[in-house]
Amino acid sequence: MKIQRFTLLSVVGFFIVIGILSSSFYYIERVGTLRYISENINQSIFRVEEDIQKSLQQNRLESIQTMLDQASAIDGAVGTLSVSLDGSTIAVSSSRSLAGKLIDEGYLPLSSISNELVEDEQLRYSTELSYFSGAKKKTAVLLIDLDRGFIFERLNHMAIFYGTILFLVLAIVALIVLSGVRWLVISPLEQITRRAENKDGKEEKYLIEELTILDQALYDSFNSMRIQQNHLKEALEESHYLDGILRTVADINQLLITAKNIDELLVQSCYRLAEHPGYELCQIALKEDNKLILKAYSNDPTGYLYPEMNIAFEGMQIDEADPSVRAIKENATIVKEHLEHENSWGSWRFIAEKGRYGSMISLPLVSVVDNSLLGVMTLYAKRSEGFEPKEIGMLEELAGDIGFAIHSFSQREQLQYHLTTDQITDLPNRFSLVEALREDEVCALAIINIDRFGDINEVYGVAIGDAILGGYGHWLRLKIALHENITLYKMGSDEYALVASKCSDLITFTTFLEELIVTTQKESFVIEGIEIVLTITVGVARLSDRVLEHATAALKQAKRQRHSLEIFSSESKHEQENNIAWYKRIKEAIEESRIIPYFQPIIDNRSGAILKYEALMRLIDVEGNIISPYLFLDIAKKTKLYPELTKIMIDKVVEVFKKSNLPVSLNLSTQDLINPELANYLEDVIHDNGVGKLMIFEILESEGIENYASVSAFVDRFKAIGCHFAIDDFGSGYSNFDHLLKLNIDTLKIDGTLIKNLPHDRNAQIFVKHICDFAHEMGIDVVAEFVANEEIYKRVKEIGIDASQGYYFYEPSPFLIEENQG
Repeated sequence: MKIQRFTLLSVVGFFIVIGILSSSFYYIERVGTLRYISENINQSIFRVEEDIQKSLQQNRLESIQTMLDQASAIDGAVGTLSVSLDGSTIAVSSSRSLAGKLIDEGYLPLSSISNELVEDEQLRYSTELSYFSGAKKKTAVLLIDLDRGFIFERLNHMAIFYGTILFLVLAIVALIVLSGVRWLVISPLEQITRRAENKDGKEEKYLIEELTILDQALYDSFNSMRIQQNHLKEALEESHYLDGILRTVADINQLLITAKNIDELLVQSCYRLAEHPGYELCQIALKEDNKLILKAYSNDPTGYLYPEMNIAFEGMQIDEADPSVRAIKENATIVKEHLEHENSWGSWRFIAEKGRYGSMISLPLVSVVDNSLLGVMTLYAKRSEGFEPKEIGMLEELAGDIGFAIHSFSQREQLQYHLTTDQITDLPNRFSLVEALREDEVCALAIINIDRFGDINEVYGVAIGDAILGGYGHWLRLKIALHENITLYKMGSDEYALVASKCSDLITFTTFLEELIVTTQKESFVIEGIEIVLTITVGVARLSDRVLEHATAALKQAKRQRHSLEIFSSESKHEQENNIAWYKRIKEAIEESRIIPYFQPIIDNRSGAILKYEALMRLIDVEGNIISPYLFLDIAKKTKLYPELTKIMIDKVVEVFKKSNLPVSLNLSTQDLINPELANYLEDVIHDNGVGKLMIFEILESEGIENYASVSAFVDRFKAIGCHFAIDDFGSGYSNFDHLLKLNIDTLKIDGTLIKNLPHDRNAQIFVKHICDFAHEMGIDVVAEFVANEEIYKRVKEIGIDASQGYYFYEPSPFLIEENQG
């Protein structure tokens, strides 16, 4: 509260106190006066009573009238005096008009006049007069009516006069006291306050020494507070600035996750950094040989930058003063301040001068995996003072994140290339084919198989066979070059695929295929002086949900019938009969409990010990033969029998392993993963038997996963109760590699078609090595499938694969190894 307001309130309060005191004095004076009047009335009435009693005893009524008149005239407080001889009618009154009238009610005893006059302002009283008439005692009543005007108006005038005098006296005293206090205290305090608030003013000496001390203390305190306020303001501005950088860094870190490729990552990173109020221009250049190649930059007001711009950091054209060059050569952050005073010259200096930038920073982009230099990120700012240490720290952390993302994208692109491209022919592989078949414009698929290719491998060796595959793939590429609507793919082993698009019928496509069959027979391929002539068989199918299966079936039909070309017919009677027969066999096997699990151990490559088992489904036919699931599982999936098969495997595997210490893996199809009823059943079985930590579920990569939301929810649900997950047949190139990494799996099982080729196939070795290294970086274990001999096992261990599974160690068995040994 300010002193002026305090002073005003003090004056108002003081006058309120004076008013209260004056009112109290008025009340006290009034009460005292009334009591004094009542005593005088009592004394006057007492004398009148004596005179009236004497006159009544003497029976002199005419003298009573005179007494009443004299008493009313003498005492101004008494208005009217009346006498009643019978207690109901006035006989004599100082007001002659009242004689003979009845007595009104409301008269109080005269003995209570002292209290009643003060409290209730009662004006009518009576008292009884006893007298003797002869020997008989009689009673008369004296009635007293007081004069209100005489008593209260005069009383009020007197009280108001004294109250007013008191009020004025006290008010004058209060004003004198307040003036003194203001001169001694309030005015000095006002001056002290103004000096403290105005940050200046001459120091003064006050009559009260403590005020002088207070003046200096307040001035020093306020001055110190102003200094601290300025520091806090600067700190707040710095905090807001750094917070903006932190938000920008967070946005870019989110971009690291959502970006689809390196180009999008770099371009968006530059633009988002340049959006920060402190920065003006951002550019990112990547290292290629002895040059920095500009890959991305934000809006460039100078117009100097252009895509793929070269910045040399080795050789004759090197600009040693360029911060980007220094950052890449010294592998350190380079900051340039006060560019307006920079005497060096170069492209970076031209950009700074043209854009009127005051400072710049160049940060190396380093791969955190192998510490290799990947490029440089450069920022220009308007400020000449450069960059704050905390700011540099955040930018260095961001540069590290971008470097890690670039490395990850590069590795992912390399792996994506291996996953989508056949290593021998450099053609798109089976994975790419499956993706292409999802396009709406596809109308037909043809699978080409080289006849008796196994004989070529056996006679001439794998190297010649691979050369034939590559040569024929190149030849096919040339043959379809003029056909815009035909695309070539390499399937597994000795098969190729042709996809026809934008066709209304198969006539044109089959005509081309027939010509291809003929020209292939006429062509000879010379490898290392060996001339080889090829023949091919072709299976064709129209587009459908199962076009790949249909084309494969058509190829098999052509092989069986020794036709060069076969078109799939969906009405194939043989296939229908075969499916019906298998349905019956599967149904009977379920009813007769002839579906059993076989177990194959998985071996630790370091210790040779059994790490876990894989449970494999088997069907026992009526003759007691063991049937592999490859013969009936696909048919079961087309019927309602398949969920029942999965439940049987779950029950029997859990029954075996609920008392075991080793985990067991169980294959689940995509159909299983998106079946909520089966998921609930599986969770109940796991909880009832307490085997959550022993269960590993293998997801088949070769099936292809489309509903990733449901599959991911299944994985998260069962990982929460201790289960683990593996990807089976990894590397077969059938499903989306990016999506597989999002499933939070624990193990990759590399497909056997890659593992069995490790001893003699360099491409397979490179591919498997990439998969293994990438999996280990992601914290994922790797298992090699189909390890069939010592040579394969040796290669597996050299690559660094964690575990192996195959006939080289153990064949699948209905019993666990411990039981066999027992």
